Amino acid sequence: MSSYPRNYPFYNWVPKWLGILILVLMFIPILTVGGVYSVNSTEMMSGLGIISEHVTFTNFATSIGMAAFCPFLYRLVVIRREKMMCLAGFSMMYVLSYICAETDSIFLLALCSVLMGFLRMVLMMVNLFTLILYAGRIEAYLKIKPGLEPADGEGWDKLDIERSIAQPGIYLFFMILGQLGTSLTAWLAYEYEWQYVYYYMMGMLLVCILVIFVTMPYHRFQNKRFPINFRQFGNATLFCIPLVCFTYVMVYGKVLDWWDDPTIRMAAITAVLTGALFFYMESTHRSPYYQVGVLKLRTIRMGVLFYFLLMFLNSSAMFVNVFAGIGMKLDNWQNASLGNWTMLGYFIGGMITIFLSMKKVHFKYIFAGGFVMLGLAALFMYFEVQTDGLYERMKYPVIIRSTGMMMLYSLIPTYATQRMPYKFLSSWICTMITIRMVIAPSLGAAVYTNALQERQQNYVTRYAQDIDLLHPDASASFMSTVRGMSYQGKSKAEAVNMAAMSVKGRVQIQATLVAVKEMAGWTLYACLACAIFVLVVPYSKRKLVS
Repeated sequence: MSSYPRNYPFYNWVPKWLGILILVLMFIPILTVGGVYSVNSTEMMSGLGIISEHVTFTNFATSIGMAAFCPFLYRLVVIRREKMMCLAGFSMMYVLSYICAETDSIFLLALCSVLMGFLRMVLMMVNLFTLILYAGRIEAYLKIKPGLEPADGEGWDKLDIERSIAQPGIYLFFMILGQLGTSLTAWLAYEYEWQYVYYYMMGMLLVCILVIFVTMPYHRFQNKRFPINFRQFGNATLFCIPLVCFTYVMVYGKVLDWWDDPTIRMAAITAVLTGALFFYMESTHRSPYYQVGVLKLRTIRMGVLFYFLLMFLNSSAMFVNVFAGIGMKLDNWQNASLGNWTMLGYFIGGMITIFLSMKKVHFKYIFAGGFVMLGLAALFMYFEVQTDGLYERMKYPVIIRSTGMMMLYSLIPTYATQRMPYKFLSSWICTMITIRMVIAPSLGAAVYTNALQERQQNYVTRYAQDIDLLHPDASASFMSTVRGMSYQGKSKAEAVNMAAMSVKGRVQIQATLVAVKEMAGWTLYACLACAIFVLVVPYSKRKLVS
């Protein structure tokens, strides 16, 4: 702390409480970029004339950009130039937001999304480490500096307990702020147009830039050499290519009929070749961008597996949206409003995790409890999915699922990094984000959406076999629609066609609801299997070399 001014990064006239408030509020535009697409898909599709897969793809592109930053983490946070880094980052995000608001090119949207994801992580980490330094007078990067690891098993165990208590609080802070930003962007897109989300971000960024100019002085770069080798940005690009190709296959596979489409085949081949090239280069280079050795640690591999299972099963969140959209005919804003209940679930899950960690409850029981909560959310949907379901009751599976998700989401990193050398930390964060925000959710969404479509068509075929004019309910509905269309002046052929479409629509809805119910049941079994798995798997720690 002696090398920094007393009130770093602010002028001395800025009071402590105001400085903390400024740093906290600066997270809002940083985190808002994560909710730009997911809740605005309907408005963007109608405004750009695109399919939903385009919006999903650009959403994953943001996560890929976030993961690409992580290997630079330690070298970036030691720069300690809050003003200049935030000014540069916010200015670039302003330009990218303007491009996204004005373009109708999916390629440009995806490219800008990757860059904005990268900048989002830069600004988030710079702001977080500065906030910890300013509010707590703690130089947080010294807690992750290679060579400063605990010297014995007792020190590592103490560190595990500290992380088990601290990390749920940090995750809770970011996830609630992120959900607030998502809710705000959903409201803007619903009340106005989807472009207003970007205009809002641009306005917030200008406000942040003005506040930074007024409250923060200029600080010189303390080292003679910039700590990041720009050659490694080429490695970062090579890291992004296979992930972009993989998500392209997962997102567009159903639309393009999978391997029958040449672009799907080309993307798959490119993903395999560039992925192999990336791992070869990183494993043979003396100063790698990504430390491949991180994958040799057993706890890391188990953490990757746990995150994969969590985020794959978390794709079952689509059940609420499908049921609400098909069974209740809700609009996009009402659907997004249901998502606000995740904040309550996050809070409950965070408090449960902190309490159990303070009581030194073993990881396996907390993990099992998280998967059981995910299963209970699926069980609720199994019994709730029906033609006369209530909107008010849909908040319960959202709360239950987000509670279980938080218990796993916030504690898996603590388990995975047990006795992990600090030199692997940035590579672990890169791996963690790649699995939990790109690979697992994209694969889970592909499996769930394709399975839902297959089961839906199966039930449509089954139910349609019994629907004819001899069926009392179908006959009554069909004749009623024919008479109604005739009264409106339609021809007999038009009236019959409209009546047939009406009956088909009812069959389609019924088939969708039954398919959701069936998949909820299978999700329950999968969650229980995961709960049993995390209970029986051994939790051995890395042996320390004396």
